[in-house]
Amino acid sequence: MNRPTRASKPAASPRSLRRGMALLITLVLVVLLAVLSTGAIMSSTVEFREGRNSLVEQRAFAVAEYGLNAEIATWDRGRNLPPPAGMAIGAIDSMNVFVAQQDTAKVYIQRLTTTAFLVRSVGRASIGSAQLESQRETQMLVRLAYPTIVPGGAIVTAGALEVRGSAVVSGTNSQPVGWTQCPQLAGRDTFAISIAPGQSASIQKPEMVIGGVYRDPAAGDSNTYVRFGTESWNSLVANADLKLPGGTYGPRPAGSSAQCLTSEALNWGEPWRSGASYTAGCRDYFPLIYIDGPTTISNGRGQGILLVNGDLRLTGNFEWYGLIIVRDDIVKGNGTFDLWGSAMAANTSVNDNNTFNGNSTFRYSTCAIESALRASAILTRTRDRAWVQLQ
Repeated sequence: MNRPTRASKPAASPRSLRRGMALLITLVLVVLLAVLSTGAIMSSTVEFREGRNSLVEQRAFAVAEYGLNAEIATWDRGRNLPPPAGMAIGAIDSMNVFVAQQDTAKVYIQRLTTTAFLVRSVGRASIGSAQLESQRETQMLVRLAYPTIVPGGAIVTAGALEVRGSAVVSGTNSQPVGWTQCPQLAGRDTFAISIAPGQSASIQKPEMVIGGVYRDPAAGDSNTYVRFGTESWNSLVANADLKLPGGTYGPRPAGSSAQCLTSEALNWGEPWRSGASYTAGCRDYFPLIYIDGPTTISNGRGQGILLVNGDLRLTGNFEWYGLIIVRDDIVKGNGTFDLWGSAMAANTSVNDNNTFNGNSTFRYSTCAIESALRASAILTRTRDRAWVQLQ
């Protein structure tokens, strides 16, 4: 008996198998290419964003440094004074904003001690969107570098001296009229005249000298007139605000009630505190002035430190608040001369003789001296870790 048989399926051809594998491989390749493309795009995007963020961060850091350096370079030396004229210890000044290529830096100044300040700069940069903004902060610890000068009298001289006419020399520590920083700069009385031993002091009338004449070896030491603590005559000359040739000058403050034109060569500050010609904008401007050669000052007023490399002749009506340091003689001619502070004459020439006559008044004033020293100080970095980047 024969059994019926099932019809067998035809075998797949090799060509059909190859066609199926090719499709699968094509799909796999498409997926791999898609993944690689996506990865490349994502990697490029990440690199682009990292580069962009790094650029914004560098711009923020650069503008923060710009603000820090710009503030120190244009330091308002009125801050150096004690309050109320200057900053109080712990006070913060945050009104300065510097702009560089549309990026901004806001600078904060805090007074830490009498001579130390912390300057902090916050820089911000962006690329057209607040979401693409970066902030960096740097700070620097700075101190005031100013000469240490404690004159031994209203007049200090290494040579002979004559006081005649209506001149008065007083070692009584006096306060300039209207100056408000004086309670913070208290001092003591001193000698009217400090003169080198062996030099003659010719005083026409005893009442012309209040505080006596002191024969001081330091007055005869040449270092007294060129060495001032951490500073020297040369460093003061190098840092002078005004450098002028010898000649005749009549200084006057230049500016307004809110502005002081410090670029004016004859603007030597404003010592007055009232009056029709009072220039309030220059009241905290105490320039360091160097004059190279014999000098005559005829009329005017000023404040600060005056260095004269030669003789100084005073004529007319002239007022000075602060320090005068002269390498040779000081001679008072006709007119009225008023000094609050101290005058020092090194008498480096042979046969020198300082002469003070007419209507001249020399008043020793710690307030005027210290104000001139502090307000003319320059900034220097502290020795250890002066600069730091906070973020």
